[in-house]
Amino acid sequence: MPKFRSFSLYLFVIVAAFAMSIAAPIAYAQTLASSAVFSGSVSDSSGARISNATVVLTSPDKGITRTFKTDAEGNFSFALLPASTYTLTVSAQGFKTARQQGITLEVGQSASQAVALTIGSSEQIEVTAEAPLLQTDNANVGAEVSTKQVTELPLNLRNVFNFVELNSSVNNLSQRQTISSGGQQGSADQDVSFFNFGGGYFGTTAFLLDGAWDASEGWGGVIYVPSPDNVQEFKVQQNTFSAQYGWSTGNVINVVTKSGGSSLHGDAYDYLRNASLDANNYFNNLNGLPKPVSHRNQFGVAIGGPVYIPGIYKQRDKTFFFFNFEGHRDHNAGNYAGTVPIPAFRNGDFSALLGPQIGTDALGRPILSGQLYDPFSTHAVGGGFIRDPIPGNNLATYVSPYTGGSLINSIGQSLINFYPAPLNNSLTNNWSATGLLADYSDEYSGRIDHNFSDKTRLYGRYSYKKEYKDEEAAFFGASNPAGPGQRNPNNRWNVGVGLSQVFSPTFTMSLNLGGMKWVEGNDVQSNGFKASSLGLPSFIDTYSPQFPIISVATYLPEGPVAGAGQGAFPRSSASGSVDFVKVRGPHQLSFGYMAVATDENGGRFHFTPFNFDTLFTSGPDPKAPTSGTGDSAASMLLGLPASGNTGIAISNVSRTWFHGVYLQDDWKATRKLTLNLGLRWEVQRPVTDRYNRLASFNYNAVNPISAAVGQTYLGELVFASSGNRGLTNTNYKNFAPRIGFAYQLMPKLVMRGGYGIFYPPSYRGTGPAPGFSSDTPYVSSNDGGLTPAGTLSSAFSGGLVPVSGSSLDGLTNVGQSVTAVSRTRKTYYDQQWTYGFQYAPTSNDVIDVTYVGNHGVHVDASGLNLNQLDPKYFSMGNALLAQVPNPFFGQITSSACSLDQPTVAQGQLLRPHPEFCDINENQDPAGSSSYNALDVNYTHRVSQGLTLLASYTFSKFIDNVGGPENWASASANFSENIRNVYNLAAEKSVDATDTPHSFVLSYVYEIPVGKNKKFASGSNGALNQVIGGWQTSGTLTLKEGFPLTITGSNNNNFGVGQHVNVVGDYHLAHPSRTEWFNTAAFATAPAWTLGNAPRYFSDLRAPGYRNFDLSIQKYFPIKESVRLQFRLDMFNALNHTNFYSPNTFMGGGFGTINQAWTPRQMQAALKLYW
Repeated sequence: MPKFRSFSLYLFVIVAAFAMSIAAPIAYAQTLASSAVFSGSVSDSSGARISNATVVLTSPDKGITRTFKTDAEGNFSFALLPASTYTLTVSAQGFKTARQQGITLEVGQSASQAVALTIGSSEQIEVTAEAPLLQTDNANVGAEVSTKQVTELPLNLRNVFNFVELNSSVNNLSQRQTISSGGQQGSADQDVSFFNFGGGYFGTTAFLLDGAWDASEGWGGVIYVPSPDNVQEFKVQQNTFSAQYGWSTGNVINVVTKSGGSSLHGDAYDYLRNASLDANNYFNNLNGLPKPVSHRNQFGVAIGGPVYIPGIYKQRDKTFFFFNFEGHRDHNAGNYAGTVPIPAFRNGDFSALLGPQIGTDALGRPILSGQLYDPFSTHAVGGGFIRDPIPGNNLATYVSPYTGGSLINSIGQSLINFYPAPLNNSLTNNWSATGLLADYSDEYSGRIDHNFSDKTRLYGRYSYKKEYKDEEAAFFGASNPAGPGQRNPNNRWNVGVGLSQVFSPTFTMSLNLGGMKWVEGNDVQSNGFKASSLGLPSFIDTYSPQFPIISVATYLPEGPVAGAGQGAFPRSSASGSVDFVKVRGPHQLSFGYMAVATDENGGRFHFTPFNFDTLFTSGPDPKAPTSGTGDSAASMLLGLPASGNTGIAISNVSRTWFHGVYLQDDWKATRKLTLNLGLRWEVQRPVTDRYNRLASFNYNAVNPISAAVGQTYLGELVFASSGNRGLTNTNYKNFAPRIGFAYQLMPKLVMRGGYGIFYPPSYRGTGPAPGFSSDTPYVSSNDGGLTPAGTLSSAFSGGLVPVSGSSLDGLTNVGQSVTAVSRTRKTYYDQQWTYGFQYAPTSNDVIDVTYVGNHGVHVDASGLNLNQLDPKYFSMGNALLAQVPNPFFGQITSSACSLDQPTVAQGQLLRPHPEFCDINENQDPAGSSSYNALDVNYTHRVSQGLTLLASYTFSKFIDNVGGPENWASASANFSENIRNVYNLAAEKSVDATDTPHSFVLSYVYEIPVGKNKKFASGSNGALNQVIGGWQTSGTLTLKEGFPLTITGSNNNNFGVGQHVNVVGDYHLAHPSRTEWFNTAAFATAPAWTLGNAPRYFSDLRAPGYRNFDLSIQKYFPIKESVRLQFRLDMFNALNHTNFYSPNTFMGGGFGTINQAWTPRQMQAALKLYW
């Protein structure tokens, strides 16, 4: 076995075997992550502490009894407690016994209770009270979502991870817009995890299911999403300073599944939604379209209790079971809208684009708005370049004097003909369609818990979800292969086993194992399509058997959505952890180890994209085209994409290991002060491939081509080997100190603070495998866009770039672009600190006011082009495009940047690594971030029928890169929007998800009317059935819009980015859907400039978000232990139109808003409880 893999495997096996050997044969199935801690002190009426008092904590429902003798300071502590309702009994010689019932402990909760005994006989004093909400023993910032909230709050799609949004510091509007707008995988139940906590990025949150790892290594979201009726507790920890948690930016989401109890309980339910109760989408109303037919049905049963077999196994406190089934049948409304070419455009007549004169060219000719130019007419004039206009914008009648014939291309004609016909005569936003998107799933989950004794417990769980979902309907028609139709299978399996041992009241240990398998895929509408039927080369039929992905700026795309394609992705992960808790005097010591192994496998066929913009049809100066000239559909008809590629793809077989060891001391330094002192050490192993196909990039190595050309050139790919399998070097210095304190200033007031370092996963995904796959670029121009190098009819005329494996070594991909990962990459980490106060005016109310800050160091950028031409050469102007002798000619035989030609542009040879085109460093840890926020939270625990949680965040989030998963941000336009990699400080702006003001209010309220209630308490019989048993719940969300970025055509070459220029005031007194900002305030930046617009505008934002979800519930008692609930849930109950962000690309529809969030939806449900 190779050394690299053996370290991870042996370490995991040795620790697991050790833990099992000392725990067997008995276990208490809780981990620190999925359990609660209950501690406190015992004193007399004067406050003097009582030592050697007997403290007993019991949960009859779970069959648990734990005993502790208080220490010399009168302290007691119970760790590894399952979430449940407990009874506390405290007795001491010479004192009355105190008994407190109704102590509900949530997952991840650390509760503290001070018990005062009264001098006297053995008489028992009983009270019923919850555990105090005031956190006196740690500085963690988080929120528990109780079982009542999970089951009673309105929950669209019944997805428990929606409850994360009850925390106002969580923002996901930008990500949700990306997912809702379409993408490779679409809106599965996992996609609700496309969120970021304050100051963090999507993909940096840890998800735990019953203490086991439940996050995808490839993209950072959650994998298995249990039904709400299978969830016992749900805990959101925003800033946790416990050293136990790792591989995140301090944000941890714990979900614990339900277990059975000593009595039989359960429920059966059916939720139904259809369009008859829903409102119509804003844009359907605008376009005169009817409300789409939609239907959703979610039904299931959950049942738990003791395993009782008459005559064979009679018990009610040893073995428990829980089973849940949930079915989901969803036919939801789908909308697809945008711009398609009008019939005249398809015939070559673009005269409708022509407008008034907007300038004069270098030859004195008028420049008309919407004018098309002959791309083959580019010629020098006055030290610059100029193109000739096409008379009347009529390509059908125009014969180019430069080509001697019509410019209309047969492949371009075929592509444009696949568009559906427009619905009106408008040039923009002239087409829309609706359809039904099916989403089906069946989920099964079973769990067994067994108590061997009062000290021991074992549990095992198996869960399976079979699902498929429609990403897009066949909006162009079922027989049109250019349509976006796509169905995605999404099947998941999850298992968990828990073992632990209570060695003594002061020493406990637990072992937890979890495993997951996830098989996801894409079935596209055009699967099997032959590109050769369009006129493209026949080899594409073999390696890319689907419709090409056609992007046409300002028009709807054709082909599979967002770069997707036919494929399958089997993934799996396994995790194991061992945790010890030792109470020694005022110290509670926790130490343990966790390992996670994740596999990312599978892949898609290589897609064949072509991207059309105005590059070849705008003018008159091709290097500084006049804004408003050219058209991307005309470029398509001419068969002139600005870029494109095809190739051969591979299926990945990769693995990544994570190891974490921690030590934590929760030290009760004084009666009022608790210190949380922790240290965590993490080892994140680099990704490996089963067949050693990965390659890193060495920027300082001399490329082998140097010897052939007689000059030194740096940079080469370095392939993995059997002795060096990892993509990057392992960093063994990832030490993460965690420090927190809680000081009880007054009985109801606690001051808390903390500091910690956190290491999220340093690299996500499978890593590049160049040579084993190949990308064959479409060469659009050999002179920087001045003239086309050919048309689609000559695309890939040199054939496919061959698959060479690692045989070419450092010569691999020379002459091409490279996806690179530096082997010596730095490690992304996050520093966090908090300081605040918690005040409990009553035992059921608590107010948190906390300052939260963090600083991201070596933040991952999604990708940076490190072979960018240094802007210091911009002073050369168009001389950078001048053709000079190519030193690589004869050595490079295929190239996307003309390195296979006798001459090459001067600018190419001035790049840092001129033997390559672009070098895109994947997830480059080159950025930094800062976040400062004021969090205010108010919690009212259920009393007098009311449960309430209010959360407000005032914050600012600044960075210079977009984080590891920047593609998921709608305002990012799937790009880092970086102009100059040599000066990232100039890219500093608010983050794409910055949300200065965010407020969320949720409540559950039992209306106090009816039998035994405040009003009409004497009601009986039929009257009580009518007026009693009513309840309402709701969630109000108010958020400021996320910042916008303005983009346009990039007029730079050689990998240099560009922002637009701000030339005026972009604010409007009255922004509207059709003009959200002053579009005249922006202009395309000239060539060889970077543009002056910021990466994101802090004062130009998408529309804000206002939403109120409401539920009305009525309970009908059937008998003492059986009741029926009818409920009506209304999502966006007030039917407020929440608009998407506007179109921020300078082109057709610039500044307009063309989509909106979901209108009001209503669902009714019946639920039988017993």
